[in-house]
Amino acid sequence: MALAWFTRALSTVLWALWRRFPASFRFKAYKWLEKRYGTSGFGIRIRMLPFGVVTKGDLGAFRYEADAIRLVAKHTSIPVPRVLDVIEFGEPPEGKSETTGLIVMSRLEGEPLARWINRRAIRAPGEQELLDRLDVCIKTGVTDDIPSIIAELEKIPVPTLDLSDAEPLLQDLRDAFKQLRSIPPPASPSICSASGGPLRCNRAGMQEFIGPFNNPQEFKDAIFAQTSSLYFAHRMPVLRRLAEPVNAKQHRVCFTHADLAARNVLVKDGRLSGIVDWEFSGWYPEYWELVSMESQMDKEPLAQAFWDAVGLFGPEPYREEHALEWALWCCSGTTALNYENGDEIMVSCPRLKPKAGASDTSSSGASEHSH
Repeated sequence: MALAWFTRALSTVLWALWRRFPASFRFKAYKWLEKRYGTSGFGIRIRMLPFGVVTKGDLGAFRYEADAIRLVAKHTSIPVPRVLDVIEFGEPPEGKSETTGLIVMSRLEGEPLARWINRRAIRAPGEQELLDRLDVCIKTGVTDDIPSIIAELEKIPVPTLDLSDAEPLLQDLRDAFKQLRSIPPPASPSICSASGGPLRCNRAGMQEFIGPFNNPQEFKDAIFAQTSSLYFAHRMPVLRRLAEPVNAKQHRVCFTHADLAARNVLVKDGRLSGIVDWEFSGWYPEYWELVSMESQMDKEPLAQAFWDAVGLFGPEPYREEHALEWALWCCSGTTALNYENGDEIMVSCPRLKPKAGASDTSSSGASEHSH
């Protein structure tokens, strides 16, 4: 314990001294290390360097992500990277107002949750062979066989998940998000990044900066306004009806990761070892974590089964909010192009079971959920 404390204290001092050098010099040093020793990480912007160091290049959100990681580290015991350095460099690209930057962080051990889940999948005979063939087609660019492979996969029952040894991990995640959602929120603006600035919002196939907003209702209005009303004017009455019960609620504000894909959760020895990629995080209405998660795992039954078992928000939580966001996705951004027969699909979120006695999803009600 004493040795670990001394090592961390020494590292803190050395990094503080290193950060006294000019940013341009430090940036060149990191780039030299990336070129000489760097290996690819879990994302295209991530580079693994020696000595357990990771660099991540980003446009615009690099300081917001660093601030979010520091906030979470200060208020919780959630395993997050340690921010070692943040560098802003260069002029904004043409047509952009955001500058480019680089975050230098400590590397967390563990494998992505997606890989952990995949090893526990119980698949029908022949499914893995078809998945392997599909993977080869994608990697080689030979696409002729893809339609037939997909047709065969659609005939196979949905895989199930063996979670017999998963309870420690499930509880780790419950504890982590209880802590995350308990961080005291800011007074004003209430919907914003960790540092009080705009949010980098990732939805409907788009990433853009929005806000900050004085209250949750301003945020809800801004999300609703992203709807392509020019092309989907005939759907607006239904969308407004779906929005009514959501707007009527007084949602509390919670710190939210907002990109909780299985690639951003790390697992080691069956326990939570890290949560990474906080660039979209910030202060959102309490339901936003759930609807963001659902968008990440659309058509991913194994991920859905896993998070259902975790039960972060209770059974069928935020039903009306989920139904609204699903419908808005069907009418917003690039995802609006993905839905044929959209008028029917937008009011039939596949993750929401019809309520007993309810004629359709759009008219169903939901009560508030406690946490």
